[in-house]
Amino acid sequence: MLCDGEASRVSFRLILAGCALLLSTAAAMPAPRDGMYSGTARVDNRAVRYVSIPLDAVRIKVALAQGRAGQIESLDGIARRYGALAAINGGDYDAYGARRFRNANHTLISGGVFAFKGDIGDVLWFDADNNARIDRFPLRIAGSLDGEWTWPNNWYAYWINRAPVGDAETVSIFTPDWGERTALDGGTQIQVTNGVVTAIGDASTAIPRDGFVIYVRGERAMLAHFALGRRVAYRIDRADGLPLGAFAGAREAIGCGPRLVTDGLVTVDPAAEGFRDPKILFASAERSAVGLTGDGRMLFVATSGTIRELAYVMRDLGARDAMAFDGGASTGIWYRGRSIVTPGRLINNALLVTPR
Repeated sequence: MLCDGEASRVSFRLILAGCALLLSTAAAMPAPRDGMYSGTARVDNRAVRYVSIPLDAVRIKVALAQGRAGQIESLDGIARRYGALAAINGGDYDAYGARRFRNANHTLISGGVFAFKGDIGDVLWFDADNNARIDRFPLRIAGSLDGEWTWPNNWYAYWINRAPVGDAETVSIFTPDWGERTALDGGTQIQVTNGVVTAIGDASTAIPRDGFVIYVRGERAMLAHFALGRRVAYRIDRADGLPLGAFAGAREAIGCGPRLVTDGLVTVDPAAEGFRDPKILFASAERSAVGLTGDGRMLFVATSGTIRELAYVMRDLGARDAMAFDGGASTGIWYRGRSIVTPGRLINNALLVTPR
């Protein structure tokens, strides 16, 4: 509960933010057909760049760098390749070190297909009608053999389209979103074509267009059950045993976090969501975020500050629900053919707005 003084300060901030938005959008001149506009504002004395998007007038696309998982590309390149109207950098990824593949860290769904499964943070997702929600729940990958989902005919994986790191045991599924081949050595690679095991080897394996490859390092007891000709399937479940519910109909989804705003209230708690990086917990940096308003619009936002300060910015801009995306050098917004906030590095994934 707010005391009178706190309530007054909140109201004053909201009035200032509203005035800033009115002043900045007055010069933005909304496009007559799609209703999008960009602008600048000062919220809590912070410079903010934003794009406002009516979800009922556009399409949403989660895009992978170079069209494949594990790659990086400029935000400008991703946006132009998909013919986007607007774009914002997506979830964070393995950005440092000399690595052939750049693993995403959070869930990605593109065109109704999981391109990556994360295990921390939140997920912003859209159904086929562009209804948008932000949710947080753990996911798991469950597998079956010959139609059976219980031992000894079940199996599991930790990841989808995640290259192995170091020498740790791992089980990862590689789909056509990864590319034509796994391009990985070591481990056991099980090729599944049209639901049937068609090859088992220990070298780079072709990924069928109508199938996937299971990469296994360690996990010998589970591995022994795979054999040529066996029928294989997998599904994504909630790890807490609850049904997926409406999320089962997610057409596009992009994960990151932490959650900033819930039902109009600041609810930021990165540690509770599994984040451990000091840059997320308390440091000040460049930030990007996406918000959903009560009148069916989506906000792409870039500013600077701590995660908690970002949460108040999103609330004061009118977001009913909001979550952070990757920040620091990844922060970027692209709008109608140009970068209005340019990332300082290549990125792994992005959230795009395309013509309806």
